[in-house]
Amino acid sequence: MSEAREIVPARRETLVAPPPRERVGRFTLHQLAVAQWLGVMVAPLAWTAQHVVGYGVGQARCEVGANWGIGFDTWQLAIVAAGVLLVLVSEGAAVAVFLATREANYGDGPPGDGRWGGAVPYTRLHFFATAAMVANVLFLAVILMDGLVSVFDTLCAQS
Repeated sequence: MSEAREIVPARRETLVAPPPRERVGRFTLHQLAVAQWLGVMVAPLAWTAQHVVGYGVGQARCEVGANWGIGFDTWQLAIVAAGVLLVLVSEGAAVAVFLATREANYGDGPPGDGRWGGAVPYTRLHFFATAAMVANVLFLAVILMDGLVSVFDTLCAQS
């Protein structure tokens, strides 16, 4: 009986995965992975921070009996500008990953059967970059609507 070692499919991918320092265009695989997560996570976190801090500034302004002396419009616009800047950084990271992996094809399948020379195709990075580019535009719209409406709408009015 031959001692053929069977490779478990779940482990096979870890055995043939490219090393993190492998170059993909101008970037290493590790740099693309970091940029991918920046592209995916920064915009939702920026919107969350903008919304929570903006709400807090609104509550500080409308607190009955307290005079915080907060320049509300200035604070809201500064918070919106910071959120927009973070979303643009996130979009830039997503676009960089998208362009670096643009030759990936979602139908490439696993690296088995000799495809890709045993290396994992970069479809995961490309997929997340594509999703992040779309989501970042949506988060940009939400940040602008949330912040600008709070500046131009009436605040501290009884319902």
